[in-house]
Amino acid sequence: MHFINQIYGEHRVGVANPKLKERQIEIFRIVMATRSLTAAARHLGVSQPNLSIAIKRLEDQLGIALFGRIGGKLVPTQEAQLIFEEAERVHQQAEMLSDSIYSIARGNASTFRFGATPSIGMRLIPKALRRLQLAEVAATYYCDSLPQRDIRDYLLFGRGTCVATIARIDDPVIETTAIAEAGLVCVMPSDHPLADKASINPAVLSEETLISFGSATTHGLYIDETYRRFGIARKTAVYVHFVEAALSFVSERIGITILDAFSAIDCATAGMAAVPIENSVSVSAYVHTSRLRPRPPAVDSLIAALREVALTENSFPNGIIKPCIEP
Repeated sequence: MHFINQIYGEHRVGVANPKLKERQIEIFRIVMATRSLTAAARHLGVSQPNLSIAIKRLEDQLGIALFGRIGGKLVPTQEAQLIFEEAERVHQQAEMLSDSIYSIARGNASTFRFGATPSIGMRLIPKALRRLQLAEVAATYYCDSLPQRDIRDYLLFGRGTCVATIARIDDPVIETTAIAEAGLVCVMPSDHPLADKASINPAVLSEETLISFGSATTHGLYIDETYRRFGIARKTAVYVHFVEAALSFVSERIGITILDAFSAIDCATAGMAAVPIENSVSVSAYVHTSRLRPRPPAVDSLIAALREVALTENSFPNGIIKPCIEP
């Protein structure tokens, strides 16, 4: 009778509709599936008399008959059939829940949310994200396009797990991982007279219509520092705030622009050419994370994918983009 006592425990007086135990439902499902007390007892590893008692007590608890016998065969009642259908539905949902939990634990059914500023978000991130997708790093991805001023709040308030950007952040609660380094390039229409040059001195751009950024912006600071190395001042004809706008204006033949090489990846597909700027400052790409929050494995996968893209990117044969490989 130990088997029966395990199923029912102590009788609780005055409790309406006492909760069915998982073992009771399992017994019922096996009996329904086998339509034989002998086969069900063998499957459950119990004696047939004890199994019969368990079924009788379940019927008493529910207040209905679950099985009858016709011609010596065990036949479920209509109520038993309805209960079995519901039990199977819940059982399948439980199996699906178990699979989902294991998938989340493995990281291949999770949501990966991260941010990127335009320079990294235009080409590096799409190429890296494709690698994550093929590796089934997550089931759902959210890529938030961020201005640089929003990076700290994005990380500190947990809106996303990391941010890929060319902006360095000096903050004790933000961890920075270097991804790659690149120089500046001059982007122009592919049929521009300077498009075939191996490199360009900024001095030769003095007569060009320069589409560029304010001096206080990250791009503006990099460009101004490179111009200072040649002892000349930058003269901007058209000011923009975003990389996308600069490239769109070049595509419309409004002028030329100077960008980090990350932003200019694949620009040839849009009818443009990117020529390295001589003696350019080095522009680094970073992934920032918050030290105050757990770092999910997907962040490390993104970092590895970004470095792989930087290593294999062949838009610049002279190796202007170089991955940063940590020891």
